[in-house]
Amino acid sequence: MGAQRELEMDHWNPRVWHRRVSRPVVVWMGVFIAVGLVHTLVPEPRWLLIHIFTLGVLANSIVVWSQNLTERFLQSKLPNSARPAQLWRTRMLNVGVVLLLAGQLAAGWGPHWVVTWSGVSLVIAAVGWHGAAIAHQLLQTEKTKRFRPIVAGYVASAVSLVVGACFGAALALDLPGVWQQRVLLAHVFTNVGGFVGLAAMASLTILFPAMWRLKGILAHPVGLLWTLAAGISIAVCGALFGSNGIACCGVLVYAAAWVYALQQWLAGVLSIVRDPQGRFTYYSLSALCAVAWIVGSLVWMGVSLASSLRGPLVLAPPTLPLLAGFVAQLLIGTMSYLMPTTIGGGPAAVRAGLAELDRAGVWRVAVFNIALVGWLAAPHAIARIVFSLIVFMCLAAFIPLMGRGVRAQRAVITAAGTARSP
Repeated sequence: MGAQRELEMDHWNPRVWHRRVSRPVVVWMGVFIAVGLVHTLVPEPRWLLIHIFTLGVLANSIVVWSQNLTERFLQSKLPNSARPAQLWRTRMLNVGVVLLLAGQLAAGWGPHWVVTWSGVSLVIAAVGWHGAAIAHQLLQTEKTKRFRPIVAGYVASAVSLVVGACFGAALALDLPGVWQQRVLLAHVFTNVGGFVGLAAMASLTILFPAMWRLKGILAHPVGLLWTLAAGISIAVCGALFGSNGIACCGVLVYAAAWVYALQQWLAGVLSIVRDPQGRFTYYSLSALCAVAWIVGSLVWMGVSLASSLRGPLVLAPPTLPLLAGFVAQLLIGTMSYLMPTTIGGGPAAVRAGLAELDRAGVWRVAVFNIALVGWLAAPHAIARIVFSLIVFMCLAAFIPLMGRGVRAQRAVITAAGTARSP
């Protein structure tokens, strides 16, 4: 019985559990890179790459790490008996993503939307279940917990994806007239602005100062989350009503929250410039640059909408700056920080893991952002291809570095265990 109990405890040990539950993220990253290399041979490559990244890589990451951070922020670790349900949610999500992608790839087949809607239904069920689980944990926690209100941002994030997925399911039917464009914008606002943006703000409220080793946290975090939610709601209404003015107001309200956060974080970073003490790392700089990208993208969207208030609602969202500059950069940066700190094993082990994931960190951030600007601004197709490959390589470097980090951290943990044994 003792050996069985020890085996069970090791099965749910953070060093084992998070590698297991995060495995789909790494798999989808590999799929994303593979499809990116052969994208000229697949139908609808742009749509496919966007959804492999947002649903495969990003949705899995948010579902896993929002649960992890909920437990940290509430100081309430779930019992091992709750882990199988978490694993089932992840499996349901991934089956849904596969069906959704398969349905859209079979768009030439008449009833393809049945497969697509089956996938969407599973995604909605998995993320809705995830949001309900976090809400239950939130309600069970004492109201005196300092970061309790911030966790509500993860619940709102899950609700946003459920709504955004419904918009996506409607798009699969090829809506008539202007409705396809209107619902598409609502889909983007709820998924990128709601699902990603709310989870990002909730996480960065605590993680940004932790990454930079700054004192204090973001001021008025609950108010900022409410402002983001209000901005999303207004923007979605503007999109559905076809009103540039309402959509513009929503985007500017949403942007105001990120501008307020950025100026506070930037002030904190500038206060330690003269005495950095190793604070300029891959993960800390990635978080700062990612927030700068979303602020720039939102300002561009607001100006575009404001310049045509009386015209029809026609807006091409800045997909590349939002997905690459903000979402991908923030995701890889935060994972580079969270994985070693979650695996744990003591200060020496965590430092070993962080050091591997921070290899050439400043250069990687600089090259990534310069290449992304080049990708957006290059006038020639060949130049854009070169810059895009550099961007992909900077992101893909995370996969081998993650393996190195896990091995380095495990070596320190094993050595410490050997030293303690008689």
